[in-house]
Amino acid sequence: MKAFRHLPRPGLAFGIVAVAATGLAGCSDTDRSAERFCGEIAQQVPFLEGPFVEPGDIDDLVDRYEKLDRITPLAIEDEWRTITELMKMASDVDPSDPRSRQDVADAAYKAERSARDVAIWVETTCGVAMPDVVGVEGSVPVTTQPVTTQPAAPAP
Repeated sequence: MKAFRHLPRPGLAFGIVAVAATGLAGCSDTDRSAERFCGEIAQQVPFLEGPFVEPGDIDDLVDRYEKLDRITPLAIEDEWRTITELMKMASDVDPSDPRSRQDVADAAYKAERSARDVAIWVETTCGVAMPDVVGVEGSVPVTTQPVTTQPAAPAP
């Protein structure tokens, strides 16, 4: 702080604001646009579905979900994070421990709505079909209605 003692008050305030602005600019580098996410998800979808045979396959899957989590648009951020947490939990399951298996089954059940919401958003926004999430049964049917802008009928 001794270096700032010689600055007049307005200079001190400007210096603090400049340092703070520089620090904040570094935090906002992540592009969470739908365009960026759609480009990435289109490339990653083939790697998000099984079969997962090798021990490292699940770890790779978790890594992919975590990397996508960093650029997930705010519209589906919470839902994507729920699925990512499920993937992490599934990667740590102890197949010989009934409690561990049940915890993953419970988490999968809780993540079902998030998985469905993400699948619908990705399909409608990106035009990409998401693979089934581990533990979430069945595919998520997406039915989209075309948006039509027809003039309203005149009132009788």
